[in-house]
Amino acid sequence: MLALAWLLLSAVLVLIELQTGTFYCLLLAAASILSMITALAGLPILVQCFTFVVAIALMYIFLLPLLRKVIPSTSKTAILQNSEYLVGQEAFVIQAISPDEAGLVKLHGELWSAVATERIEEGTKVTVTEVRVSKLFVTKE
Repeated sequence: MLALAWLLLSAVLVLIELQTGTFYCLLLAAASILSMITALAGLPILVQCFTFVVAIALMYIFLLPLLRKVIPSTSKTAILQNSEYLVGQEAFVIQAISPDEAGLVKLHGELWSAVATERIEEGTKVTVTEVRVSKLFVTKE
């Protein structure tokens, strides 16, 4: 009966992992499988719980950092790489930019909201100095 509970816990944790993609729940599911094996061996519930806790601790200490190196997260690196790519690029002002009001620039065929510390007229070539979220900070060339 306890083996079935560990298996059910493992299945729920795998379903949660499929939604999050963080490896935390996957490691918990693996620990519950190990505890299920101890339940199938007929060991007492305290041994099963001890196996679960020790397995989690060892996996978080040793396995999680290894998984993080092998499979890097893309959620932050994609934005950072895009920002680094845009800095230094040349764009053309489509709508005039003033210090107190954003304008529009065209960069690689896309329209971006842009701000500057000085007034920049339409048709002027500018250089991207910084990217914050979806706004470009530009200067005249």
